[in-house]
Amino acid sequence: MLSKPPIYPFGYIFSDEVIETVPENYDYIMLLEKYYYYYDESMTTNILEKQDYFIIIHGDFVHVGINSEMSKQVLLNHLLISYEKNYDEFLDTLDFIGGRFVVIVGNRETVNIYPDATNTRSTYYTTKKNIVASHAFILQDIFKFDRVDFFSTLPSATNALLNTPFKGIKSLIPNHYFNFYSKKHKRFFPRKNNKYSELSEEKKLELLEHFLKGQLDYFFSEDTNFILSLTGGGDSRVFLALTRSYMDRIHYFTYATTDGTDNSTFTSSTLSMDYNIVKTILKDIPINHTFFFYKDDNKHLTTAEEQALIKNTIGRHSAFLIPYLRDMYPTDNLKHIRGNLMEIGETFYFKKDYQNSNIKNARKVFKNEHRTESAHNQEKTLDEMFNEYISEIQYDQNLFDYHILDMQYWELRMGRWHTEILNTHDIVCDTINPFNHRAVIDLSLSYSYPKRRSRYFQYELINRNYPVLNFYGLNNNKNLYEQFRDTILNLK
Repeated sequence: MLSKPPIYPFGYIFSDEVIETVPENYDYIMLLEKYYYYYDESMTTNILEKQDYFIIIHGDFVHVGINSEMSKQVLLNHLLISYEKNYDEFLDTLDFIGGRFVVIVGNRETVNIYPDATNTRSTYYTTKKNIVASHAFILQDIFKFDRVDFFSTLPSATNALLNTPFKGIKSLIPNHYFNFYSKKHKRFFPRKNNKYSELSEEKKLELLEHFLKGQLDYFFSEDTNFILSLTGGGDSRVFLALTRSYMDRIHYFTYATTDGTDNSTFTSSTLSMDYNIVKTILKDIPINHTFFFYKDDNKHLTTAEEQALIKNTIGRHSAFLIPYLRDMYPTDNLKHIRGNLMEIGETFYFKKDYQNSNIKNARKVFKNEHRTESAHNQEKTLDEMFNEYISEIQYDQNLFDYHILDMQYWELRMGRWHTEILNTHDIVCDTINPFNHRAVIDLSLSYSYPKRRSRYFQYELINRNYPVLNFYGLNNNKNLYEQFRDTILNLK
């Protein structure tokens, strides 16, 4: 474990001017004798220059295509050539890159920035200068912008749409590239109707396994310590199944309030269900597992960690886990395997009842998610905010057969809120999520609405890779037999 919590870990700055206010742990490289690329010196650089063009892939990444897997150097070369000569091929290739990264590519006249599938390597920009950076506070350190007017009244909206807490700083979102000079966003996915919809169920599952396991094989080839949060839900269960052959390399953990059942609040009751389900699994499946009980063993962030979090994230979330991870896994080479991006394929915003795909329903979801009871005139503010976003992004155009609420959950929920969870935890561990691969997400959206809302493909992946894991209840204290007994047999 690093003795001092890092500020802006795994981050970067890209500018066409020298930047004086740079984190002390950042180095830099000059490109085309014009651009300055500053990066966390703990990271490996992936850069290629050819004549008047350059490409940077900042972060860790792996290419897993349908019929091929390119090494990092081959991928850099392929992307740079196709960007210049065959742009459709460039975009198609982006769909098969997993990891946590951002692609910066261009020449002396123009530069475009492409986030990964869910913007897990956050990127922020200001309209005042030609500069992008991984963390909003990097730009705030340099430019000292005022807070947005709704900072106190609509706090969650400061990490929504393109918003940040600062008037002069905005965010990129998934599936849209950003032009460095014009400051315009343009959608690059989807480019046609979902190409996986007509595949057989078997072929879809084969491809899902191929893409997911291909990424896992790459990450487990590294000399890295892995952790995986095991809950009573389906996301972690899928990755418990998919990582079956790597179980001896993974440290599993589950957090709850106490060593026992605690129904004092809704949250504690939910965590108690996780606790009870995981305890049952552990009776049958021997894994290296630890429970964290944040009432029984209440740990706190250090002052240095609190100060680092103020800088590292604009959407702090689950920071209470940091001291447990820090004390349990004292290493600076730790990666957390996450599966929560699978929610993108689960009709999250319209699971209870089907909703039509239109901007009216998208607006309704946005306002319901961010309004507060105490704010005055918030309806007008939220409407104006959403209208500005629609105008800038043209959000309801070029979606083909994709549902706007699926795209909204993908791009505006997972592309902003989830990203800041990773930024929160970066002071103790990096994150890998094999679902952060556009082709994987695309496949998950290719299933019918009834199958997606019932998590069909998750159950199928478990069944194909570790069938017994489907026996234990998913967010249900009763196992499969007990559910059968109490419903089909009607024996209660």
